[in-house]
This record gives sequence, structure tokens and C-alpha cells, in this order.
Amino acid sequence: MQSKERILSRLISYALLGTLLLTGGCQYNQRPESAALIEPASQVEAHPLRGKIIALADGKQISPEELFKQLRNHRFILIGEKHDNPEHHQRELQLLQALQNGSNTRLVLEMLDEQQGESLARLSSMSSESEIKTLLNWNDRNWPWQDYGPLISAALREGNQLKAGNLSKPVLMQIYQTGLPDQPRLATVSTIPQTIRATIQQQVYESHCRTIPFEQMGPMTDIQLSRDASMAYALNHQLGEQMQAILITGAFHARKDTGIPQHLRKLTTEPVVSILLTETDDSIKTAAEAISSNAETADYIWFTSRSEEKDYCAPLQQQSHKQDS
Repeated sequence: MQSKERILSRLISYALLGTLLLTGGCQYNQRPESAALIEPASQVEAHPLRGKIIALADGKQISPEELFKQLRNHRFILIGEKHDNPEHHQRELQLLQALQNGSNTRLVLEMLDEQQGESLARLSSMSSESEIKTLLNWNDRNWPWQDYGPLISAALREGNQLKAGNLSKPVLMQIYQTGLPDQPRLATVSTIPQTIRATIQQQVYESHCRTIPFEQMGPMTDIQLSRDASMAYALNHQLGEQMQAILITGAFHARKDTGIPQHLRKLTTEPVVSILLTETDDSIKTAAEAISSNAETADYIWFTSRSEEKDYCAPLQQQSHKQDS
């Protein structure tokens, strides 16, 4: 059987690939205009749902402008992406630009961890791209700047409050090796029902392409739950009364049935709105089929073009073979 140290090394070295596979009241904003529609860079597809936005509560198809109007009335907005789909980053910027309300907007990014968060106060609307990347010690390999830099720059330019949502590698290692640290931002982990935990553990197992034995996935499930708890805490902690908090994260984190909303419910009574940016799928071609497949996962589904097909399991399996040899 493999040692914990070897498993932990694998966890840190390809955790991002596992994440890629998982990806998957009052008026808080007064801005009347909507952001200009951004055309996706990918080729036009013939799929009937491509570009469509479905409100799952009533099954209606709505326009981007109507979506923006509805979102302005909500305090917590979660946007779930597939990390390597270029159109998803365009839609996120479109959503942010439509909802921004100066210092009354908090933008939380999964792509920033608490160590980077310590440097956010040193950034301003005058910070250059190179200054931002240097201060944040930006990891372009895991999170390409071309994908997330525009979001950070737009938030700084408009005077939004930037917050780090994720956990740093030292904290992830601590959770894996010795369990959850006693920190306020992780307090909701213990409140998650066992049924949801079991679902997450199965998803984490699949996301790592079954390269690690299922019975050894407990600590990695703790990590997934802890990341959700951390992002929920970053959204809610000391949020001003008139502020709206927007999160950019992987789709699995944004799911209402298993992800961050489960933690936010323990922190606030405010409703949480989840938007899943979803690639078109030949098995789902009608709004009714979309609703049936996603009824418990989100409030809105925004269908996009598909990104380049990749075999995410290949690097994980290759790494597993190297570790075992």
C-alpha cells in the first residue's frame, strides 16, 4: 500500500487536473446598464441550446439582460465554470461588468488562496499588470492570466473588493496529514450531512480517475469540503449590508446540492443564486431535458460552446504509474 507521503505528493502535483474533471430581497446593485455582449472566440456550433440561458425555477429561456436584471436583486452570486473553456471566462467578465457597483461589489476568486489574499490590500486601480502578478505571486501554469487577469483588472478598475477564496498548499497538506485546523472559515465542514459527503467523495474519486484507492479518499474529501467552506466564508465574512458578493469558481463548487451553497446556508439566511456555465451536450437538446438534468444543481444554466476535447485522465494515470514503479 502506498504511504501517505506519496499520496500527498500526488495530490499536490495534480490537484488542478482533478478539479478540472469536477468541472464541473433588497436591491444591492443600482447600475442600470448591462455589459456589452461578448461573442465567444470558439467556432459557432449548431447545438440548439448553445448560448441559451434557462431559469430552472420556471423553465423559461431568458436573455442576458434579463439575467443581469434578476441577479442585481440578490446578495450572493455563484458562477460555476469549466476552468479551461475560453467562453466561460468571457461570460464571467460579462456578468461581472454588468453587476459591478464600485465598493459595494465583492469579488471572490477560487484562483486566489489566503496567502495571496494578504497582498490584495496593496493593489489599486493604478496597479499595472506586472505589479499585480508580482504581488500575488501569480501561478500562470495553474490559472492562466489571460483567463483570470481581466477579471482582477476589471475589479480593481471599478473599486470592487477583491477576496481570496481558496486554501493554500500548506493548509491543504495540514488537512490531509492531521485533519482540519480549528479555524472559523472551516467551521461549516462538520455541519455537512453524511449523504452529501458520500456524494462528494465519489466525485473526488472519479475526478482523480480512480488512480487512488477509494478507501483513501477521506482526507481528499475533507479538502474538497474545506475549500467549499473557505469560499463560503470569504463571500459572507464582514460583508457590508449593501454589498453583493460574486464568486468565480469551478462548477462543482457552485452546485447547490453539494457545494458552497450548503455552507453558506449555515452562515446566512440570504438566498444564494448559482449560475452554471455549461458546455452543450448532445444528450441534452431541449430546455425540458436541461431542467430535468439540473433541477437541484443551480438556479440558472447558461449553455456555451464546447472547449477542446482533452484526456484529463492521461496525466494522472501516467503519474500514478510512475509513483507505483
